[in-house]
Order: sequence, then structure tokens, then C-alpha cells
Amino acid sequence: MPEQRNDARLPWSSIGRTASLAVLLAAASLAPAAGPFAPALAPAALHAQAAERFEPAPGYTLPPAIVQEFFERDTNHANLDQLGPDGNTFLVPLSTELSSLERLAEPTTRLAELELRLHVSRPWHLDTYGIHGFRFYRFEQREWVDVSLPDGAFASDFMWSPEGDRVAFLLHPHLAPTELWVADVATGAARAVSDAAVNATIGTRSQGQGSRASDMIQWTPEGSLLTLLVPSDRGDEPVRPTVPPAPGVTRTPASAVQTRTLPNLLEDTHDEDLLEYHVTSRIAEITLDGQVRMLGDAGMWTSIALSPDGRHLVATRAHRPFSFLVAWGSFPRRTAVLDRASGQEVALLQEVPLREGGGGPGAGGGAEARRDVQWRPDGAGLAWIARGNGADSADSGDGSDSAEGGDGADGGNGDRIMLAADPADLDAAVTVATSEHSLQRVYYTADAAHAFAPVSSRGRAGLVHFDLGAASPEPAPASPVEGRLVLALEAQDDPLELRGTLHTTRTPNGIDLAMVSSDGASTWITGPGFADDFRPQPFVDRVALADGSLERIFEGSKEFWEQPLVALDPDFERIVVRREGKQVFPDSWLRGADGSWENLTRNPDPFPELTAAERIDFSFTRRDGLEVQARVSLPTNYTPGERVPAVFWTYPREYTTAQGYERAALRSRNHNRFHQVTWLRWSDIWLSQGYAVVDPDIPIVGENYNDTYIANLVDATYAAIRAVDSLGVVDVDRIGHGGHSYGAFTTLNLAAHAPFFRAGIAGHGAYNRTLTPFGFQAERRTLWQAPHTYAAISPFFHAHQVQMPVLMYHGTDDNNTGTWPIQSERMIDALMAQGKDAVLYMYPFESHTPRAIENNLDMWARWLEWFDHYVRDAGRPGSTAADDAG
Repeated sequence: MPEQRNDARLPWSSIGRTASLAVLLAAASLAPAAGPFAPALAPAALHAQAAERFEPAPGYTLPPAIVQEFFERDTNHANLDQLGPDGNTFLVPLSTELSSLERLAEPTTRLAELELRLHVSRPWHLDTYGIHGFRFYRFEQREWVDVSLPDGAFASDFMWSPEGDRVAFLLHPHLAPTELWVADVATGAARAVSDAAVNATIGTRSQGQGSRASDMIQWTPEGSLLTLLVPSDRGDEPVRPTVPPAPGVTRTPASAVQTRTLPNLLEDTHDEDLLEYHVTSRIAEITLDGQVRMLGDAGMWTSIALSPDGRHLVATRAHRPFSFLVAWGSFPRRTAVLDRASGQEVALLQEVPLREGGGGPGAGGGAEARRDVQWRPDGAGLAWIARGNGADSADSGDGSDSAEGGDGADGGNGDRIMLAADPADLDAAVTVATSEHSLQRVYYTADAAHAFAPVSSRGRAGLVHFDLGAASPEPAPASPVEGRLVLALEAQDDPLELRGTLHTTRTPNGIDLAMVSSDGASTWITGPGFADDFRPQPFVDRVALADGSLERIFEGSKEFWEQPLVALDPDFERIVVRREGKQVFPDSWLRGADGSWENLTRNPDPFPELTAAERIDFSFTRRDGLEVQARVSLPTNYTPGERVPAVFWTYPREYTTAQGYERAALRSRNHNRFHQVTWLRWSDIWLSQGYAVVDPDIPIVGENYNDTYIANLVDATYAAIRAVDSLGVVDVDRIGHGGHSYGAFTTLNLAAHAPFFRAGIAGHGAYNRTLTPFGFQAERRTLWQAPHTYAAISPFFHAHQVQMPVLMYHGTDDNNTGTWPIQSERMIDALMAQGKDAVLYMYPFESHTPRAIENNLDMWARWLEWFDHYVRDAGRPGSTAADDAG
């Protein structure tokens, strides 16, 4: 079926097909044409309630057999985007979104928003789900090499050896401490380097997945490895006193401090002691035969980066004072240069103070801050960006790692690129290059003959090139190299005009690199190629360094979504491209120098029946004139001409202007993207059970957008229903609404303010905005600045207006800002007090996203039986649901 457009400009006009739809539209017509908030749209009689209440079964339940079988399928597929330094071998991780109740139930301690498995010194997510294995793909040989890992273990923090013949990584065995492992590229054999316990509590990046470099593994030039270990002499864990030594005290600071509603903050001095005890580590060097040498003192180390010559490290550690008001990421940080031989600090780079309340990351840096501190990839020394209008930044020791200045071309004095040939003597640093523009980041080529820096000013972006040539810091150059714009400053706010960004690679130890052509005359930019028909065409452009002229050397087709992943040569003659389509499963293809294409991966589609489902992209026009994008996916057994029940699954987003939404839609909507099946939240699993899934954008637009939240939400939802009704595929008298997190907030607001849906599903929501008084989502005002808005959009205060049956679910250990379990507990209390039809399932041990397979299977069983009862069977002869209203 072709893409559709539907206009719904007329306010709430009748399009009724049946008596019930006519009543629905008549009720909707009660809404005012203007005003900051839409009131309840209809009396209770217009909201059909079940004649017979549905009573959930006790205990854990199971969904239909086909849904259970979906959970057994392997969803992994190869994406060739992690190329090793040998230019031939790709690393391909294998991961899972799911865990088990047994794994989630193991003891977890939550301190300052860190969620830690203290008995094994790692974050809980590295112990429950994520990467459970990996493979190598050898490009020239067109062969796979499997790597065998212990059952039940997870892995993270993959780092290639300098030669590319090995990969180091962290192995997280079940119920045992994390270890440092290496895998052989040729054979796939993997082994522990040492049995020393690694401390992965704060050094590992998130889940350690993707192509990001590790912050806690480094290869030395000699082939040994640096990492962070649990101190062998740290003693016994602090014990909480049976009798508290003092009462809890919260004292207001001298000046106002406001923070978001954060979960799991430190509460007392014992929490502080416990945190410091468990996140403290020692930097260690481990040889491949297992010899361990400790470097320097113990500390709360968060990252290490070894110099290319192997003599020094840049290391960052957290330190006291801690805070009971903010989370771990706002605690003080100290970044210094360490001597590798002794492990001792030889130079202080940055000191970031405790940040409570305003200021954000890097507050307190000031004009002399060193920014973008990094090792030069050619081994010349330590480089950073300094302001052009201050004293030599070598005198600065208290800067921030994220401060940025104004654009020199617009009134400032620009920036300088500094280089300390001896990292222990920062006072001797010299200015290597200058720019009239404020530099965001510097990317060097591997030999540092060239450097590039993205710059921006007042919505315009450009690229500065520095021709460093053979310049050496010893002796100091007679005059610094002046940067030159090779891409002029141009507005980049229109997605259709985006020029692209510098293409980069990375050294084995994680230093980002710019690429130049083999003749040194060009560099490369890659861009998303957004299009007004929502079929983007990603591209690669050659940028001539002499004059900044552009030549397009690759552009994706309109038939597929083709994303360039990796260049196999410096001239981009051979490119690995990810190709996918609306009904074409993703694969990695080789685009040859002659324009030929070869499928390298031939990934099997684990859900061919869901892939074959028909998907209709369409637009509709809200009554304020805004054109909104949407998609409807039809059931796997859909018969043309049939109208089927549907699930609307939404997540509103805020924009200050209509143009802001339109540009965001160009970025987010992609009619050629393959829809990956997930067990979590929004899912095509509904399609296997006879439901269509409707996914409309819900733009909330306005300078203070939440002042129009209800009106925009109801208007957009109504227009989406009209539009999907006009397609002739959905029975709009049998529709339900679901949402997770902010989408759950949406479900309850629709239940209270609109008569459109038979039933709702709401998971992990925040329903009382007075419990998030310092802002939420994109809301910039506090409760005291906008009290009426906070109350008007909180469904908790409108529980008496809720008419449709609502199924709620929440994890007992939700770690998300603002969505504490008490939100759902108080909401179900309010609905109970008002005599509403609702149920709340509290899933044990779950965070903001349910992971245990037992909980997910039960959740899907509950969802399906709830909607089968209240939505699918509504109005059918002999069903237990009420007849159509009216």
C-alpha cells in the first residue's frame, strides 16, 4: 500500500462509521478551539466500561506459545563496523537484552546512582545482560572465527592490540570477580591473562558495548596491559553501626541549589565510606604471562590513557567531598599525568570541583581551562586546546574538561593548540597552532601532519584545517601554524542542508584519528543525507584541502537505507556499507572501487513473519495546521479490506516551534529503516496477535510547551485516529493506547482527558509532577514557577476523570530520574479510591527497562489478556466487554 497523507484541519468534524465512533467524535467536539489546557472531553457514560471486570490470574503467567517461541530466537546479526588495526579483521559482538530473575535477584547496592554488585566489583548491568560472546570476521578470507567464552559470562571493554593480532577485554564470570582476558584473532582462543580481580565499578563505560574505546584497558608498546585492579590490601568492608552515631542532618546551602529528582543518592557517612571502599582501585600492569606490577597509589580511578611512547599516563580519579544532593557524575575529579615507571603524579592537568545544582559538567573551569586534553598520536607529547586571550594555559591547573569559549571570529580571540613535549613539564608547552575560531575538538592524522577541528558559531558550523607538516615542538616553531577554514561556517539547523562531519577512525588505545587521502590532498566527511520524503541517502564527500571543494564519492540509494560503516583504504575506494530496507533485513555489504556490491554477512532474519508485515507510513494534519508523521504496521495475518483492532504506542516530545518538530521528524523518521524486533516496550509482537500497531508522533509545541501539553496531546491523538481510520485498516472502535515512561504518563493523561481508547497500558510512569518539582523531560521551569502547569498535566490529580481500564506495571528498582515506584503505587491508590478499573503489576528487581525473561513473558501475557478482553473483543456478540457506547 502506498504512503498516505490525511488532512484533519476541520475541528473535530464527524467522520463516524458506527454509532460508537459517532459518539466518540461528538464527545471530542466538546473540546474548545483554543486554550492552554483541554478539559475532560466527555462524561463518564461515553467511556465504555467492561460489563464484567477482568480478574488477573495469580502467580507468573505465560503468553501464547508463538510469543514464548519468539523469546527463544537469536536476534543477533553481524554489523561490520569494528575493524581492527590489521585492516582485515572485524570484531562482531553477540548480545542479549534479556536476563533472568535469578541473575537480577543477586545482591545489588545502589550508591550515588551507581548500581553495583559489590561481591564481584562491577556494575549490575555487566552481571545481568549485554555481550555474552563475540566473533571475528576475516575480510580477505571471507571467513568467521568463533570465540568461546565461559557459560553465563558477559564481556565488555574490547581493545585491539597494536598489531591487531589480539583483542583484550574484560570477562565478567557469573558469581566470580571480573578478569582481564585476551582472544587470539587467528584461532579465536581466549584466556585469562591473570586471575587478579579487576575493579570495574566505575572505569568501564556503560555496558562496554559498541565501538567506543575502553577507559580502563590500555596496551603498552611492549605488549603488556594496563588496567584497574581491586586493591589486595583494602581490608574489610565498612560495617554500618547498629546504633547510628548521629541523626541525619540536611542543611540548606548559603545559596539556592536545585537538582533533578535523582534516585539512589548517598544518605549518610556510612554510604560515603562504603562507596569509597568499593570503587577504589589500583592501576596495574599485567604481562601476557600473568605477571602483575602495581603502579602508584590506590584511588577512585575512572580512566587511564597511555602515551604512544608508553612512558606516561593521563589518569582521572574522583575524590571527596561527596554529596547527598547529586549523583556520582557530579563528584570532584582530578586529572593528572602519571609516570608509568613509578606510578607517581608528575603534573596536574585539571581539577573539577564538586558540582551541586546549576553549572553543569565542568562548572568552575574559567578562561584558562585546558580543553580536549589528549595524546598526540605521533608520540610528540601531550596536546590540548587553550584560549587565545589568556596567559599561557600551562599555568592553569584547575580547568574544566568541557569549557568552551566564544567564537573568535565573532568578537573573541580564538584558540590555540598547545603541545607539551615533556608531559611532566607543562610550563614548557608551546603553541603549535592558532585559530581565530573557538575549537570544539582537535583530530590529528596518525602522523600528526594534519589536524582538523570542528568549529561552530551562532548556529553555523565549519571545519578548520591545520597543516602541521613536519613541525616539531623541539625547537619551538618560529611561528605557530594558522588554521584555515576548509569548510566555511554555514547554518546547519536545517536537516536537509546538513553538510556532514569529519570522518574519523581510532588507534588501538582509543585516540581518535582524522583520515586523509593517500596523496595527502583531501579529507573526508560523512553525512546522513536526510530527505523530505523520509528516505535518507547517507553520503561520503571528499574535501580538497587546497580550496575546500567537495566531491561526492558515495551516496546511498532511495530504495534502501545504506550507511557507510568503514573505509578499507585511505581513498575510500572500498567501503563497507550497512544496507537495510523497510522489509529488508540489515546486512553489511562491500561497495567495491568499480561500484560493485557484495553481501559480506548474509544475516538470517530471525522473525521473517514479522518482517513481512505491511507497514504504511502516512501523515496527518493537526487542527493547528501542523503536519505530523506516523506509521501503522498491520498484523501478520492481515486480510486486505479488513479493519483490525490496534495499539497506539506513543511518546510525546517537546519543541518550542512547529519548525522544530518538522526538522526533528526529518531526522527521526526513516521509511527505509528496518524495524528491529525487541522484547522491550514498543514491539512488533502485537502483530502476531492480530493487532495493528500505530506509531504517531505527538509533538508538544510552544515556548513553554507543557502549557499546551494536554491540548496538543489530545489534538494530535484525535487527528491520528482520523487519519488511520481513513486508511481503512483499523477499527477505531477497538483501539487501545500504551506507553512506557513518558509514554505511560501519556496513557494516563489520555485516560483522563480523551474518550478515544477502550483500554490503556502504562509502564514505569511519573504521574504526579509535584514529585519532580525541579523539572522533568524538557520542562525548564520549577514547580514554584509553573504550579498550574505541573498540576494540570499530572494525571494523579485527575484520577476521578479516568474512565478506561488501565493496566500499569513498574519495576521495584526503577533507577530512572523521576519514575520511582512510588509514582505507580500512589496512582493505583488514587484510581482505587475513585472506583476505577485498573491493575498494577510490580516486577521484582527490575530497573527502568524490564530484563528478566520471566517478567517479560508475564508482562506480555498480561498485556495481551488485558487488551483481548477490553479492546479486541469489545462489542462482539457474546463477549464479556461492554457493547459500543451510545
